[in-house]
Amino acid sequence: MEGYRSLQLRNDYPFDLNHTLNCGQTSRWERIGDWWYGIVGDTVIKTRQVGDVLYFSGCSEKFYKDYFSWDYDLLNFYGAFPGDPHLELAIRENRGLRIIHQDPWECVCFQLLVNKVRLIPKVDSFTRISQKMGDRIELDGHTFYTFPDAETILEGGLSQLKSCNLGYKADNIFLVAKKVVDNLSWVHTVENMDLKDANQFLSELKGIRPLVAEWILLFAFERTELFPVDSHIRDIMCRTYLSRMHFPKSDCEKIDRVIGDYANEHFGKYSGYVFEYLFASRDAL
Repeated sequence: MEGYRSLQLRNDYPFDLNHTLNCGQTSRWERIGDWWYGIVGDTVIKTRQVGDVLYFSGCSEKFYKDYFSWDYDLLNFYGAFPGDPHLELAIRENRGLRIIHQDPWECVCFQLLVNKVRLIPKVDSFTRISQKMGDRIELDGHTFYTFPDAETILEGGLSQLKSCNLGYKADNIFLVAKKVVDNLSWVHTVENMDLKDANQFLSELKGIRPLVAEWILLFAFERTELFPVDSHIRDIMCRTYLSRMHFPKSDCEKIDRVIGDYANEHFGKYSGYVFEYLFASRDAL
């Protein structure tokens, strides 16, 4: 296609753009006609897949590959659990799904706003901030807005953030923006920490609980050994791998500990991808 970069997929490199963008990892993508449009950083990426060829514009090939985690060996993951009926179904249903490598600042703010990545077709508060404080981009007759960086939020002031109808979450985002601006190397710091210290570092940010920190580490820092347990994955695990166990329904904390221990023991370094594939197949499991 004229005017677009292209990438040819290999047989040993499964990738499915629709599965990857349809599973609710991030709210910043929208399908319009045959194309996907995603606001990533300060640009809009436009992309589509035709058979084994990917077409895209708005970024370099290197950025595209990094964003869609092309360096992750999906075939090793697919072969790691032979005879597991739940994962066999999930892989068959979602073959080629990859975990998106999200921008850390946007990921932190998204988690501050909703504390749930899933089952939210449109995050209005995130959109309101973008429309009021981000940059406007016109592409193909459509209007998109970037999400403001921490410096822009501080310059706009807390009152402007509160005008986005965020409630107490406006204070949380503003305080986190101050910490980020005061420590511009925070991303590098987290990248070089072990898992426990990284979780503690993020959990010290206003409004970030340890579970939310796990979401951020999985999606923004590629810590694919993590298996964050929320209500959705709890339900999936209790009706699949742990269906023979009986838990008091009110004791979610105990259930989550058991699920976390199970995932760590059985899924190990593949836990994040197991998590993502199970969630994407929740209606079939």
